[in-house]
Amino acid sequence: MPIGYAWRALSSIEPFRFLHTGDLHLDSPVEGLSSEAPPEVLPVLRNATTDAWHAVVRTALDERVDFVVVAGDVFEVASPTLLGQTRFRDGLAELAAAGIASYVVHGNHDPLDGRTWAPSLAFPDLVHRFGTAAVEAVPVVREGREIARVHGRSYPRAAVTDNYAAGFRGEADAAFSIGLLHTNVGDRPGHGNYAPCSVDDLRAAGMDYWALGHIHQPGQILADPPAYYCGIPQGRDPGELGERGCWLVEVDAAGRVSPRFVATDVVRWQPAEVAIDGIADDESLGRACRETVGRAMDAADGRSLIVRLRLTGRGAMHATVRRTGYVEDLRQLLNEETVGAPPFAWVESIRDATRPEVDLDARRGAADFIGDFLRTAAAARRAGRTTDPDEHERWMGALRETVAPLFEESTRGRRLLGGVRPSEAELFGELLDEAEALGADLLLAAEDER
Repeated sequence: MPIGYAWRALSSIEPFRFLHTGDLHLDSPVEGLSSEAPPEVLPVLRNATTDAWHAVVRTALDERVDFVVVAGDVFEVASPTLLGQTRFRDGLAELAAAGIASYVVHGNHDPLDGRTWAPSLAFPDLVHRFGTAAVEAVPVVREGREIARVHGRSYPRAAVTDNYAAGFRGEADAAFSIGLLHTNVGDRPGHGNYAPCSVDDLRAAGMDYWALGHIHQPGQILADPPAYYCGIPQGRDPGELGERGCWLVEVDAAGRVSPRFVATDVVRWQPAEVAIDGIADDESLGRACRETVGRAMDAADGRSLIVRLRLTGRGAMHATVRRTGYVEDLRQLLNEETVGAPPFAWVESIRDATRPEVDLDARRGAADFIGDFLRTAAAARRAGRTTDPDEHERWMGALRETVAPLFEESTRGRRLLGGVRPSEAELFGELLDEAEALGADLLLAAEDER
């Protein structure tokens, strides 16, 4: 049993509540847009991370928390703008004016390497920034009595590979111990493996709650002791879907922890699909798209949306949708109705993934050229899943050779594909699907003309 746990199980503590946030990434823009944002949308996107920080502060004030912990990556870069620094300091000052203390560690994006927060700003006395030399334990005092103790350590540089969690140790005289750390627990994919540790390291440290930062998806990773990632308060790219916010944590007299997630984002990424099956004309397709966007808005809890529509299915509208400029015209018409004062829904892109109305599976069995073409596409698709390395490599080589001229000989091809050679998954997946659909369209049209 971790240090202090048995002692606390026999003792009562003063109930309190605190707010757990982090990964603010102030100064960072919304990324991954395929279209230029219109004038009504651009300010919302530009100010989204800062506005989310304001929402975090308002939540702490409205809920009358006793203190706030910030689990690293306050800024996007080690040398943040004066505006970003000031906005963060002003939020802490609002908290301090209400008697709410703040405890801050620095992560890989905002390490304490001498460049962070320069020029320097005066921070309130109720703000404690943890140093880099070792884990500090700082008491949280309310009306002259210690109600909790926050343990933390900041990064001295961006790429920290030491196991910081191993240096955390609970103390028997602490009423309630909180571990504040920017870390990758269990080497989670898609994130730098900074200050790496395991759940066993968290269990052994003797903390009563782990306030973690670095992973942008909020959630619990350990029940005993409770360990939570706060996630990012504002999603910044298409990979950060869904609501984003912070944890409001209540601790009762027995030391039991009750976290509640509070959304603080101002705009959300929203993927959506519209199937063309059964849709016969432009009017019906536009109505289906508007209804889909409307349902997304109804479920957004008053937030603005960045919508990525995907047209799917088989139907008579397939040939129409594939016409040059059609989906962009459709996007513009939708945005004329949904973009305005917040909350708005901006259709940022529409992707055509529709297929011809003809039954390609049935045509695949035909003893003609179209059947041969479709069977070849199916064989390539199977090769992407095969366990035979020779077969897989043979088809991968053929597909790479097929698309190579787009990168080596065509400036337009490189521009349309973003200048990045397709991955193996794209070759055997999305690009192959698109090539099959386009080839089938052309061959079927030629067949009709004969």
